[in-house]
Order: sequence, then structure tokens, then C-alpha cells
Amino acid sequence: MYKTLKISIGVFLLAAATAVAILAYQASQLTDVSAQENNNQQSEENKDDSYTYKAQPGDSYTEIARKAVQTYGIDNNVNLTQAGIVFAETNLTKDAGSPELEVGQEVKISKDAVKKYAEEAGKLSDSQQKAWNYYVAFVNFDTNAVGQE
Repeated sequence: MYKTLKISIGVFLLAAATAVAILAYQASQLTDVSAQENNNQQSEENKDDSYTYKAQPGDSYTEIARKAVQTYGIDNNVNLTQAGIVFAETNLTKDAGSPELEVGQEVKISKDAVKKYAEEAGKLSDSQQKAWNYYVAFVNFDTNAVGQE
């Protein structure tokens, strides 16, 4: 009977150790899935932090910045003058270092930066508006095809 009891306890301990190992493995899988879900959620949130476009033949960073400013205005019901749009796009382009784009390149422009310059554009004085208005004649404000696939 002592030998049977000893074997039974050994089998019980082996079964218990196996169960603990299985539970630990399952818990680690849940943690990995949870971490992946958090990463996916953060990735989705980050997508909302910027306007994203894909450069098309002939697109410039300035045109994409213009489209971001116009999109911001539409999305947030903000009316900017054309001079204000030129002001905002120029500052966004300058901040980005006036990069040259490759066809197919993904371009992200921070919504916070667009908001900042759109708000500043709305506060331009009459003389500043007049100065920026000079450039309006040289700008095509139709950005429908800019940054689109």
C-alpha cells in the first residue's frame, strides 16, 4: 500500500505540474494577444493623428500640405481665406524641410501642425492677408487628385 500511495502521489504531482505549465502557457498567450490588441489599437489611434496621402506623379509637398489644410477646414468647419491656406501650407512645407517626393511615397502631415497653422492663418492681420494674397494668383486650389490613388 505504501508503494501504491507513493506512485499515486508522484502521478498527482506530475499531473499538477503539467496543469500549472498548461495554465502558464495559456496565460502567456492571452498576454501576447492582449499586447497585440493594444499595439493594434495604438496603431489605429496613431493613424488618426495625421493626414496621410500617397504622392502621385507631379505632386509636391506643398500641394499635399494644401490638401491637408483644406481637409482640416472641411472636417472642422473652419473657413480660411485662400491667403490663409497659402500661409498654412507654406509653413507646413517649411517645417518639413521642403522635401522632394517620390511617386508612391506615403506622406503624413500632423493634424496638430495643420490645426496650429490654420488657427494662425485665421488671425492674420489685414496687411499680412494682403501680403499672402499676392501668391494666391499662382496657386491651383483644386487638390482633388493630389495624394490620391
